[in-house]
Amino acid sequence: MNLSEYIQAMPKVDLHVSLEGAVRKKTMKILAEMNEIPDNLKHFNDWLGLIDKPDFKRLHDIVRTVGAWVLEAEDLARVTYDAAVVLHHQNVKYAEVSVNPLIWSALNLSADDFLAAINDGRERAERGWGIKLAWVFTIARDEPRRADEMARWVSSLSARKGGVVALGLSGRESVQPIGQFERPFRAIEKKGIPRVARAGDQQGAEGVQRTLEALLPTRLYDAWGTAETPELLKVIADQQIGVGVNLTRAVKSGWIERVEDYPLRALYDADVPVFLGSDMPTYLGATLNDEYQMVVEKLGFGVDELEHMALNAVRQSCLPDDAKAEMVADFKAQYEQLRAELEKTA
Repeated sequence: MNLSEYIQAMPKVDLHVSLEGAVRKKTMKILAEMNEIPDNLKHFNDWLGLIDKPDFKRLHDIVRTVGAWVLEAEDLARVTYDAAVVLHHQNVKYAEVSVNPLIWSALNLSADDFLAAINDGRERAERGWGIKLAWVFTIARDEPRRADEMARWVSSLSARKGGVVALGLSGRESVQPIGQFERPFRAIEKKGIPRVARAGDQQGAEGVQRTLEALLPTRLYDAWGTAETPELLKVIADQQIGVGVNLTRAVKSGWIERVEDYPLRALYDADVPVFLGSDMPTYLGATLNDEYQMVVEKLGFGVDELEHMALNAVRQSCLPDDAKAEMVADFKAQYEQLRAELEKTA
């Protein structure tokens, strides 16, 4: 067994992945053709090509344009099923998938009907492939007026029964001040519901600090700038706030020139519960397994450290404590068996 085979065989959890970023291009093309989008959208083939080679400064617009090709609840169920299959191919056993309903603006579904559609796809994937999904319903930073409404719905009984486990915040930091979202996130925190936020993409450590103070997040995505700020690093480590990392996004966003420059070692050595995520694999052109492989080959992490980060994802999930403990024990047993096979060929 070589390293690639070992990584493929590792059971994993993905907490840093978006529904709109995980569905495959071929699926979106099929849905677009079924819904006669090529006949009505100027430069359709150009937009289709941007899925493979997006301009990251326009990524938000690209994702929304492509999302508008989904017109029926059945289409959304198919998108969900397809994203789950992508995760299954990385041997992901459980994922907490970020969902921004506004991306799928053409659907015109109520919140409950939207949830029913993605749960249709979720249930098909679980029956067919055994993968389990939960939902992080996400507010876009350019839609602060929808924040209170989303927070109320996420805390509703129907959402909780439908697999919604957290409230999230996504989008570019410069669009709206973080204070616009403080009230709904604080209300969610008082109800004991987890909070997830992308931070640091434009404002670095200052943006991460403001996010921590305003939203009281239980997990962060990116948290760019944290590794170079000792005081902030200590706060995140002391509070054991999970940090989801995607190396490919850091390169394509221009934060670093090459993967080798990513300060993952500083986060890891500071005892931050860092974990890897696929984020938007369709647009980034890299799978979760690719991210795992880069950590070993480009950043010099050992297999034992890779396993530790994989287990961080389990522990940072919104699963009940007993389910986490069971999954950690199961993953450890499988890792031990896989390690033995890897060492035979070392």
